[in-house]
Order: sequence, then structure tokens, then C-alpha cells
Amino acid sequence: MTENSMTILVVGVGKTGTQVLRQLLKNPRLKILTLDPRENPHAVSQGIIENVDFKEALTPLTLDSVLKVTHADLILLTSTAQDMGLGESAGVDMFSDALRDELSTIADVPVIDVARSTAR
Repeated sequence: MTENSMTILVVGVGKTGTQVLRQLLKNPRLKILTLDPRENPHAVSQGIIENVDFKEALTPLTLDSVLKVTHADLILLTSTAQDMGLGESAGVDMFSDALRDELSTIADVPVIDVARSTAR
């Protein structure tokens, strides 16, 4: 990595995360790390990445430990409720939105909710 490189943590490598990874991988100066709790997420099954770097869920309780290990400069939240197999009910969307808002509020690094901006 060069001195000006950036570490980006892509949280969720389902369909939306796969699209994000395809674009990020075009820039070799970026250090891209992935986090997803699923056994075989879309980006792995499609061959975009070989495996997930961190196999866990990102929550307000795990945020600090994940940031200490990854040293991420930026977090991209890319998992939709559909990616996680949670369905499309209004309650699930509200819970997912609240969790994303909480992560954005408490993180010491910028958090961009890519799933929200591309899925709606």
C-alpha cells in the first residue's frame, strides 16, 4: 500500500456488496476488507472475492473491536434486509434502518449506507 492508500471495510457482500466490490477493485491503491456473517455470500459464490475477511455481524456492540482490527478509514454498509434473508416486512426495514443509523452515529470513521441509497 502507498502512503495515500485508504482502507475500506465493506460490510455485507451480498448482491449490493458485490456491485460495490467490483467498482472498488478497479483501484489498486485501496485496501478493501470485507465483513459478512454468512457462509457463502454472493461475492464469494460469484468469484469476486475468494473469502470474507471477517465473518461476523457488525453491530453497535462489535463496532469498536472491528475497527481496532481492521483500521478502516471508511465503512460501506451494503447489506439489505433481502441480502440477509430477512424478507421485506416493514418491521424488518425499521429495525435495519435503526441499526444503520446507530452505527453511523457512534462510529469514529465515516459510515456510508450504500444499501439504502441503491436499494430504494
